[in-house]
Amino acid sequence: MKVVPIFGAGIQGRSLPVTAQRRLNCYFEQRPDGDKTQIAVFGTPGLVNITTMPGVVRRMLGTQSLFYCVAGNGFYSVTTALVQTLLGSLNTNTGAVGIANNPSQIIVVDGTAGYIYTPATNTFSQITSSGFPNGAQSVVFVSGYFVCEQPGTQYFWVSNLFNGNIWDSLAFASASQYSDNILAVDALIGNLILFSERHTEFWQNVGSQPEPFQPIISATSEFGIAAVYSRAHVNQTVCFLGMNPQGAAQVVQITGYNLAVISTPDLDYIMSKITVSDAVAISYVINGHPMYQLTFPTADRSFLYDTASGLWSDTQSGTTQNYATRHLAQFSAYTNGITVVSEVNSGKIHRFDSGVYTDNGQTIVRELVTRHGSYDFNRFSIDEMYLDMETGVGLNTGQGVTPYITVECSKDNGRTYSTPRNLQVGPLGNYKQRVIARRFGSSRDFVFRIRMTDPVQFTITEGAVSIREGAQ
Repeated sequence: MKVVPIFGAGIQGRSLPVTAQRRLNCYFEQRPDGDKTQIAVFGTPGLVNITTMPGVVRRMLGTQSLFYCVAGNGFYSVTTALVQTLLGSLNTNTGAVGIANNPSQIIVVDGTAGYIYTPATNTFSQITSSGFPNGAQSVVFVSGYFVCEQPGTQYFWVSNLFNGNIWDSLAFASASQYSDNILAVDALIGNLILFSERHTEFWQNVGSQPEPFQPIISATSEFGIAAVYSRAHVNQTVCFLGMNPQGAAQVVQITGYNLAVISTPDLDYIMSKITVSDAVAISYVINGHPMYQLTFPTADRSFLYDTASGLWSDTQSGTTQNYATRHLAQFSAYTNGITVVSEVNSGKIHRFDSGVYTDNGQTIVRELVTRHGSYDFNRFSIDEMYLDMETGVGLNTGQGVTPYITVECSKDNGRTYSTPRNLQVGPLGNYKQRVIARRFGSSRDFVFRIRMTDPVQFTITEGAVSIREGAQ
C-alpha cells in the first residue's frame, strides 16, 4: 500500500473540483518528531452541563474563584460549588451585554445603561455619572480605567482611576483618524483598542488628565469590525471578524499592534454569501491548542480556528439534514481552570471536556472529506483503503459498544457519494482491529468522506491506499 496525503487544509467553498475538503468537529495536530505520522487528527471536546441559570445567558465573566453571569435581567455570581446568587437586576432582559472588571468592581453595559457591582459592599447600582455614555455595547478595563464607546459617534469615554461609578464629563476623546464611528472597545498588552466601522486604532496611557490615553498613530489599521461580539482573546492575541477596506468580511488576528488576516479564500467566499453582522465568538484551549470559535447565528454555521496549526474546521452540535448547523455554544468565560460556555437561547452553562463525546447529550458528528486523489489525470483503481486509527475504543453499554465509522467514495469531484460502508473501529480493548475498505473501482478522481457518530474517541494518524494504474 502507498501512504498518500489524503488530508489537507481546504474548505468546501465555491468550487468542488478545486476542493471538497471538510473537517467537522476535529482538528489537526502537527507531530514534529514524525513518530508514526507528521499530522494526527483528533476530535474536538464535548460539553458537560454544570448548571442552569433562570434566564437566557447574555454574557459571562470569569475570575479565579467564581464567575459572574447576566441571565435574563438578573446579574448573578456562580461559585465553584455552582451556588447561584442574584446580585442585582438590569433594566433590560434580552440582547448581549458587555462586561469587565477591575480589582474591586464589575461593570455591565447592556446597550441602554451601565451598572456597577462592588463585591466588598455587595451593592449593584446603575451608573448615574454625567460622563457615562449610556447606550454602550462594550466595555473594557485597561491601564487602571474602564472605557466605553459612545454609539453613533467617534467618541469614547473613560472612568475615574479604578472607579467605574465616576465618569468625568471631560474624560473623552475621539477616534478621528478616519471619519467612521466607533463600534467596540477592547484591550491587549495594556493598550486600548478602538474598533470602528472601517478602521482600528491603538491608544496608550500617557498619564494625561482628565483623559489619559493618546493614539499610537503609526499602528492604525484600515480594517474595521464587522460584528461587535466576534471579538475573543486567544493566546495573547485578539481575533475578530473584520471588514477590509473593500467592504468584505475577513477574520483578523491582532498580535501586538499588527493585524493579520487568518481566514482563507475558501472561508472568505463562504462569508461573502451569508449574514455576518450577528457573528459571535468564544475561545478555549484544548490539549495545548488555543481555539477561536466563530458562529454565524443567522446562517446557522460555526467555524473553529486552531491557532496552533493555523487551520480552520467546521464545528456543530447534533445532526442536521442540511450541510451544516451551528455549535450550541454562544458565550464563554475562563474560571477556576476551566472554560465555561453558555448554550444559545438557553440558561444552560456547560464546560468543555476532551473525555466527553457528546454536547450535553447531543450527537457530535466527526467528518473528514479528503483531498482529491488523482494520478496524472489518468484513470486508476483503488483496490484498498486503510485508515490507521485509535481502535478498541468501544463503550461498555449503549451506543458505541461496537463503534463504526462510515466511508463513502465520490468519483465526480465530491458532488455525489457512494452508499456508506460501515467499518468497525473495534469494541473496547480490541486494539488490533484494522479499518479497511476494498474495491472502490476506477476513476480519474477520488474523494472520500469519513464519518463517525458514535460517542467514542476519534483519532486518525494516517491513511493509505493500494493504487493500480488503469487505461488512460
